[in-house]
Amino acid sequence: MLLVQYLNGLYRSNSAAAFFPMFFNLVIPGIGIYLFVKSLIQTQSDSPINMGKALFLSLMMSLIMAGTNIAAYQHIYNNKKEIIQDWRSLQYAAIDKSVDGDESVLLADKAKQKSTLKENFEVKIGPSAFGGFELMMCVSTGMVVCLIVFVWNYKQTT
Repeated sequence: MLLVQYLNGLYRSNSAAAFFPMFFNLVIPGIGIYLFVKSLIQTQSDSPINMGKALFLSLMMSLIMAGTNIAAYQHIYNNKKEIIQDWRSLQYAAIDKSVDGDESVLLADKAKQKSTLKENFEVKIGPSAFGGFELMMCVSTGMVVCLIVFVWNYKQTT
């Protein structure tokens, strides 16, 4: 999922194609959690699976998925500098164009605004900022899908 964003360059553009990596970053873990919870429910064991156990196991699976994505991003960020540099130069050009085209910013403040936006961009593309975002996204998606599947299955069986 993550490699699609950077290796194919879809995330670097401002086109509609930039939507797909983020969309599939939500859909693929959601499908994985759905299949995982369905298999847990259908497993024959001495005691039936309860919601707490399903949520805990889904949380563990979500953490593994998030950790994998964070490790892949950190590898790209630290070892594939040309990809990040290319993306950074495109974003810097977009920042310059946006600030230059903004009539509400005074001419004297444009340089300060550009440097502030570029500093914010550097903070947001760092592995720690991406890691926090990815962790929250995977865990929240996993928990919501787990609850929906568990409640839906409970209503179907009763």
